[in-house]
Amino acid sequence: MTTRARVLVTFMFTACAMSRAPEVQSERALFRDLERQVTVAAATGWGIDRLEIEHLIGTALDSVCRVTELDRRGLQRWLDDEILSEGGPVDEAWRQRGKDLAQVDDLLRLTRVRALLARADEASRDCPFWIEPETPFSGRQISTKGWQLTFGGGGKATVMRQSGHSDLSFGGAGRLLLGRIFEDGDGLYAGLEIGGSASFPKDAVGTRGGPVIGADVVAPLVYRHSLTNTYFEVEGGWLGHSTEQNLTAIEHGVHAGVSFGARALRARFLFPGAAFELAWERLFVAGDDITSIKVGFRAAFDLDL
Repeated sequence: MTTRARVLVTFMFTACAMSRAPEVQSERALFRDLERQVTVAAATGWGIDRLEIEHLIGTALDSVCRVTELDRRGLQRWLDDEILSEGGPVDEAWRQRGKDLAQVDDLLRLTRVRALLARADEASRDCPFWIEPETPFSGRQISTKGWQLTFGGGGKATVMRQSGHSDLSFGGAGRLLLGRIFEDGDGLYAGLEIGGSASFPKDAVGTRGGPVIGADVVAPLVYRHSLTNTYFEVEGGWLGHSTEQNLTAIEHGVHAGVSFGARALRARFLFPGAAFELAWERLFVAGDDITSIKVGFRAAFDLDL
């Protein structure tokens, strides 16, 4: 399964709230890393445990090799306690709960994380000598307590309304934001989004003319709330708009939007992902303001600095 397919499936199906985690920082970061790997793999269909875990072992070792043996043991004990408190072992709980997998969802996830940790711990003798344990471990598949660059772009469809009349335009936009990630994984970003659009406006008798190319600049302030593999964003900021007829004549406005996105596992130094966005904008123009609703998808990439 390609990374793009994993992102799409995760985007659609993995919008669960963040689960409980250990209090010790290194144990918590390792748990979050392994939990992300398990849930992303499960979103595309989990088959035979042994085969699925072997497929994940390389990525798991990228985290496990950076955690001390003491912290690994601590996480194993925490997982054992959590599995017992959830009614495990999972196969017995499944039978007791009517053989319904939905009734053992959390327990199954914890069991898979525990199995992945055990296999990665066993394989840790193969850790490269240049990867040493970190104290504390901050995670490889999560973003916490640091600066982050997020960038990407995609297409948008826009419904515009002015003076009681509605019209459509289509275009795309790219954005570059710099933000600060907090300890819980949430973040606050600021930056720029630059976009272009093409519309076919009607004249006074209702006939559409040739395309009019427009340019938008948005300076948003974005707050991101992170879940296990997904996130929600709310944003607002200044909007500037001009057209090819006079690019220096900038009309001012306001922008507000929400997004729902998903992140795949780390690909080298980047977290690839995708997001669905919905925005409301209002341009303050002479005569009558223009109100717009924009809908679109964008590819999104996060780079921890």
